[in-house]
Amino acid sequence: MAIAGAVLFMTVAVAPSRATDRPDQQLQSLARDMTFGWAKLHPLVATQLGIPGEDGMLDVPSTGEDARDLALILKWEGRLSAIPVAGEDRRIRDDATLLRAQLVSMERQYTVYKTDERDYSAPGNAIVGAVFTQFQHLPRTSEGASASAVRAAWDDITSRLARAPAYMSAAETLVTEPGRLQGTVGAKELAGAPDFLTHALSDAARAQIPTAAFRRFAAARDAALRAIAREKAYIDAHAARWPENFSIGRQAYDAMLRDEQLLPYDAAAIERMGADEVAHGWAQTYWVQHLARERGTPIGAVTGGGLAPGGAALVPYYREQIAHLRGFVMAHHIVDVPSWLGRIDVVETPAFLQPVSPGASMNSPRLFAKETTGFYFITPPASLAQAAAQLDPNEDFDRDRILSTAAHEAMPGHFLQLSTARRHPDFVRRIQGSSSFAEGWAYYGEEMFVALGLYGDDLDARYYTAQWERVRGARAIVDGKLASGEMTEAQAADFFAAQTGFGREAAREAVDGIALGPGYVVSYTVGRQQLELLEHAYFSAGNAEASLEDFHDRLLCYGTTPLSIVGPELLADRSKPLAAVRAAAHAL
Repeated sequence: MAIAGAVLFMTVAVAPSRATDRPDQQLQSLARDMTFGWAKLHPLVATQLGIPGEDGMLDVPSTGEDARDLALILKWEGRLSAIPVAGEDRRIRDDATLLRAQLVSMERQYTVYKTDERDYSAPGNAIVGAVFTQFQHLPRTSEGASASAVRAAWDDITSRLARAPAYMSAAETLVTEPGRLQGTVGAKELAGAPDFLTHALSDAARAQIPTAAFRRFAAARDAALRAIAREKAYIDAHAARWPENFSIGRQAYDAMLRDEQLLPYDAAAIERMGADEVAHGWAQTYWVQHLARERGTPIGAVTGGGLAPGGAALVPYYREQIAHLRGFVMAHHIVDVPSWLGRIDVVETPAFLQPVSPGASMNSPRLFAKETTGFYFITPPASLAQAAAQLDPNEDFDRDRILSTAAHEAMPGHFLQLSTARRHPDFVRRIQGSSSFAEGWAYYGEEMFVALGLYGDDLDARYYTAQWERVRGARAIVDGKLASGEMTEAQAADFFAAQTGFGREAAREAVDGIALGPGYVVSYTVGRQQLELLEHAYFSAGNAEASLEDFHDRLLCYGTTPLSIVGPELLADRSKPLAAVRAAAHAL
C-alpha cells in the first residue's frame, strides 16, 4: 500500500520544488502540489474548488486509496519540514505555519477522526452535492457559452452519475463503525435528493441537450437514484442499533483548535467566552424588552421594517435588501466595494440541503473557477406571519432580519470577503479557508450595523442581534462538550433551546449539526473576539490615517487566514500605504 502511494506521488506532483529554489518558492510549489495533486486524485474536491477537467470523474474509495493518501500527506509533510524558513521574514515563516496546519488536518482525517468509517450517508450526499454544484455553474448559451461547452458540461454530469453506484458501493465498504447520528442526519439529506435529480436537474437537461443525450442522462440518473435509495434504506433499517460515536474526546478537540485552526484558546477558554456571550445576549434582550414596554410597541415585524412579502415577491425583496446594504456600506465608508465584485443570485435552498442548512447560507465563487457569481440560499418560512408571532430566531420574516442575515452572508460578509480572498497572489494565502476569519468577520458586522444606524432605532434589529449573540454563545459552549462527550445530544438540545429561543426540534437539529462538525461553530465567537482585539490594537497604534474603512480594507488583504497570523502581519504593515498593501493582495 505504501509503495502504491509513493509511485502515485511521482505522477501527481509534476513540479516539485528544487533544493536550490528560495524558501518562498518551495512553499508556493508545495502548496500547488497539495492543491492540484489532491484534486486530481479526488475529483469531487476538484469540482468543489472549481478546478476544471475532473467533473465527469470519480475515484474508487478503498483501504488502499486511504493508505496511498496518507503516504502522500506524509511525503508533503517531509517536504515542508525540509524547507529552511528560519531567518526568513514573517510572511514566509507564516506561510510555512499555514501549510503545516493544513497537512496536520489532512493527516488526522485518516488517523484520528476517520469520518469515512462512520458516516454511511456520506457517499450518496457527496455525489448529490457535487452534481448540484455542477448544475449551478452550467454554461449558458444566453451568456455567451458555446453549444459544445454546454454539451460537454452535461456529458460530465451524465458520466459522474453513471459512476455514482460503483463509487457509493466502494465507499460504503469503508464504513466499519457507522454512527447513529451521522446516519439519521444524512438520511434526511438523501431523502431530498430525488426532488433535485428528477425535477430541477432533469428539467434543465431536457431543455438543453438532444434526445439521445437525455436518454443517456436519464439512465445514469436513475441508476444513481437507485443507489441513493438503497443507501437510505440501509440506514433506515440499521441506524437505531448503531452507537453514538461522534465524540472525538477533549484531547483531540483541543489539539484541533491549536494545531489545525491555530487558535490561541482551548475548549475551556472558549466555553468561558460562550458564557459571556450568552450573558450579554440575555442582558441586551431584557433591555430591548424594557424599551418595548416603555414605548408600547411590539418587537417583531411592526418595529422591524415590516413583514417580508410571501410567494414570488420574496426573492426580489431579498435582492432589494442586498442592494440597500451595498449602498449603505459605500455611503458610510465601512469597507471598499470593488468594481470587479460579481453578482449575487438569490435562490431557495434545495430540499436535500435543508436538513443541514435550515436558514440562509452563501456559496461564494469557487476558488479556482472563472465565475464570479455567489449563490445566496434562503429557506422561506412555511408562514411568515407565524414566524413573526413566535419571534423565531431561525426565520427571516421581516426587513431587519433579512438585512442582518444578508449583511452576514452577502454584503459585506462572506461574499465580499471570500471574493476578495480568492484573488490573493500568494498561493498559500489563496487556499486558506479559516472559519474563524470568515465567520468572525461576518459575525462582527452584525452588531456593527446596529451601532452604525442601518436600522435606525428599530427595536426588532436590536432584539434579533441579541438573540443571535445567545445562539453563538450557546454554540461555543455546546461544541466542546459534545466533542468531549461531556454532553449527550439530548442534554445539549435542552440547553440550546433554553438559551436561544429555538423550538425543541430546531434546537435538536442545530445540535446535531454541531456534533457532526466539531470545531466549526466556535469560529463565530473566537473570530469576533480576535478581530475586535486586533481592531483595538490597530487604533491604539496612533496612526494618523486610522479609520474604520482603512482597518477593514487592510483586514481583507490577508486572505481567509487565521487571525492569529493576520493580526501581527496587519500591525506590522500598518505604516505602509493602503494602496501598497492592497496591490500586494489582489492579483487578478
